[in-house]
Amino acid sequence: MKYLSLFSGIGDARKLYKSGMTQKEVAHELGTTQKVIWRAFKNAGIKCRAAKKRNQFGSKNDSWKGDRAGYAAFHYRVEKQRGKPKKCSMCETTSPYIKYEWANLTGRYERIYDYVRLCCSCHKRVDKIINNLHQ
Repeated sequence: MKYLSLFSGIGDARKLYKSGMTQKEVAHELGTTQKVIWRAFKNAGIKCRAAKKRNQFGSKNDSWKGDRAGYAAFHYRVEKQRGKPKKCSMCETTSPYIKYEWANLTGRYERIYDYVRLCCSCHKRVDKIINNLHQ
């Protein structure tokens, strides 16, 4: 069993895993990979726990960039927090055949409450007005 020689033994791995560590954490502790640990557990007949669902929202996500995120990420955050818009705040339309979007009014994309729900035509109109003001 060649893979067992990569770390100090299955007993150490089992003890760490039973203490509550994940396979990845056990592997890191023993200087190997998660796949090696998984294979060793499988061959030793050690039953593995089901992976827990982790909270990956916001700053708990490994890919979180905070205020340095891109345009699409900011819009995704707004939609995740405030839902999909289904009504235009300007023309009050609620037609299911019209596309609605979150429109940023201030240029501060990181602020979730600086967005308003608009249909596409009102969104274009508002953007044109805002762009003319900034020139």
